[in-house]
Amino acid sequence: MPYEDDSHAHGAHSHGPHVHAHPAPENMSARLLASVVVNVAITVAQVVGGVLAGSLALLSDAAHNASDVLGLVLAYAANRAGRLPATERRTYAFKRAEVLAAFVNAAGLLAVSVWVLVEAVGRLLHPQPVEGGLVAVLAGVGLVANAGAAVLLRGGRDLNVRSAFLHLVADAVTSFGVVAGGVIMLLTGWSAVDAVVSIALALWMIRESFGIVRASTDVLLDAVPADVVLGEVQRTILGEEHVVEVHDLHVWSLSSTERALSAHLVTDCTDLADLSESVARIKAELAAHHGIAHSTLELECVGGECAGAQCLLPHEEAWRK
Repeated sequence: MPYEDDSHAHGAHSHGPHVHAHPAPENMSARLLASVVVNVAITVAQVVGGVLAGSLALLSDAAHNASDVLGLVLAYAANRAGRLPATERRTYAFKRAEVLAAFVNAAGLLAVSVWVLVEAVGRLLHPQPVEGGLVAVLAGVGLVANAGAAVLLRGGRDLNVRSAFLHLVADAVTSFGVVAGGVIMLLTGWSAVDAVVSIALALWMIRESFGIVRASTDVLLDAVPADVVLGEVQRTILGEEHVVEVHDLHVWSLSSTERALSAHLVTDCTDLADLSESVARIKAELAAHHGIAHSTLELECVGGECAGAQCLLPHEEAWRK
């Protein structure tokens, strides 16, 4: 029967010397909540100002801020959920709550950006008078507030906080563009600049939000992390004495900051003490060189039969050729 080593127990109530606590996500709850309050105030002010000034750019900035409120509320809830302990049903606790929130957050921003783009093209074809001075003042308030809220979340490591931070930075950049447009309208009377600024900002927001959607989708689909090369991971494992073959190799993300690996190792050694030392060294190498802190390694003897139903994956067939 294959020897299995899993030094990172996944059960919520595992016992024995191999139980390891999974670190909770960084606690950004208070900062996220403060950002929610700031964005609610900005949104209300810009909706009122956008209607009074007749500015699509200001209304699109308000819509962007409204999506921020929802996104930040989701980010706050996910950050709190991510700190909950594991249970017998959810042995990884709620680690992916922050990834799911990041996906919804970025997808919402993407939808708002497309709406702004469509409306801006229509406004460019049919220009309308805009009160540039009021636009510049309210957008300036939004710029200062969003920049301050972004500073609160600066340095966040997980995808959820990064997504919320991106929302706030996008808002700050959007407000800056609206301020510039308002000043130009005030000085030149060229109202079409409102639509031009909206188009440019919508295109930038689409590009930025798509990156977060793609990254969070990869995590949710258990894709190999973008900066991990499976072949190099295999070579790291094969570099250990007594390991002659690796198959059924998987690397995935538990969250946006934690990675896991499982693999079957064929070994020419039958000494349990030597095998334990080899496994410990492999795990240390995986953590040091590939950022993989959670490794489950099943050991098989040379000539033995693999316990898995489909031990050799398609990409591993390619490695053997």
